Amino acid sequence: MNTKHQTSILSNLFQNKTQAIVAELLFLFLAGIFGAVIQYYIKMPMHLPGKQGLLFMLILVSCATVSNFKGAALFTTSGAAFFFLVFQMGAQDIFKPFIFLISGATLDFLIFFWRKMNKPLIFLALAGGIAWTVIPFIRIFISLFSGFVYKSFASGIVYPLFTHFVFGSVAALIAGIALKKFYK
Repeated sequence: MNTKHQTSILSNLFQNKTQAIVAELLFLFLAGIFGAVIQYYIKMPMHLPGKQGLLFMLILVSCATVSNFKGAALFTTSGAAFFFLVFQMGAQDIFKPFIFLISGATLDFLIFFWRKMNKPLIFLALAGGIAWTVIPFIRIFISLFSGFVYKSFASGIVYPLFTHFVFGSVAALIAGIALKKFYK
């Protein structure tokens, strides 16, 4: 088992600090693309809004908590936004890349406070839930002002907000427990 600190492993792998930063940013971007691909291709007809957040937020929170880069969640969601923008070209939701970027920025903002607060797991779970719940909030405003109709609001507004929060919180909690050794 390798017990070296993460930065010492990166400095041994990449002798140049710039190379280490570029490699970390590339990893974050590719992790976002991977999360978007998983979300796009694994579709389960369960009629639970936000269910893809379980896997996507697990990847996003893991990247944001392990990375030393301050905008890690935003950079990771930019990979997902790139995938949705280039490969889907707005096939289902033309606002999806923009929504994912706001979700990543929200998670970065909340993780900043999480790191200041001695890193409690419950706050990380709340941060993940809030960041994933940003998606239906933005969709509500898009529906109100543009007339674009989302299927997730067919059963009302409260249900999608609740399920997004639950799936985001559970994923962030799982990521926090799995990565607990990185932030002791």
